[in-house]
Amino acid sequence: MRIIKDPLCIIPARGGSKRLERKNITILAGRPLLFYSIDSAVKSEIFDKICVSSEDNEILETARKYAKNNKILVLKRPAELSADNIQVKHVCKYLLEYFFNKGIKYTSFGVILPTSPLRNQGDIKEAYKIFKGKNAECVMSIVPFSHPPQRAVWVKNRYVEPYFGLKHMKQTQELDKLYRHDGAIIFCKSDSFLKNDGFYTNKILPYFIPKERTVDIDSPLDLKWAEFLLSKQK
Repeated sequence: MRIIKDPLCIIPARGGSKRLERKNITILAGRPLLFYSIDSAVKSEIFDKICVSSEDNEILETARKYAKNNKILVLKRPAELSADNIQVKHVCKYLLEYFFNKGIKYTSFGVILPTSPLRNQGDIKEAYKIFKGKNAECVMSIVPFSHPPQRAVWVKNRYVEPYFGLKHMKQTQELDKLYRHDGAIIFCKSDSFLKNDGFYTNKILPYFIPKERTVDIDSPLDLKWAEFLLSKQK
């Protein structure tokens, strides 16, 4: 068995999408979304291999256009791993086992989603530095919620009610600051990931990614916002 300590990069890009058709290869500032993840992964210079995984032939062909060095692998995955109920963790487990069956064990891996195109190579490097320099099983990029989720309301029997109860309907500064994983970057130790059947291991450290690079594209409006932010960066 060949043990590789430099991380594997996984870019999962399935073909199906509901709110934004062909989302992973939709065009942002003249390039498909997929390009931005491949480009930032290559420029970070920290990965042993960069693996684009999809069941969709058009997405795979798009990835091959940018596979200009032998670090980039474009792998077709089984169609059943692209159903609506399949999560990113299932794709990661499949790929770790794929390489293991070929006699290659990656001790760690990173995940960068095509739907977070504004994350750059600097963000990947900083997150990896945290991952390597601390006692962490996992590092994930997080951003604060724009409005405290504790103050959520819902409509029950036609009437608006506080979802978590009146005890949380306080001023924002009195509530705990909560965050969400934005999908831009995850690093994880392979053994911990497999043991816990996912990324939520016992020792997860945060990478506080700047808000201007946290767009998660899921709708045409998200795409327009990303175009605006990208124009400001340039």
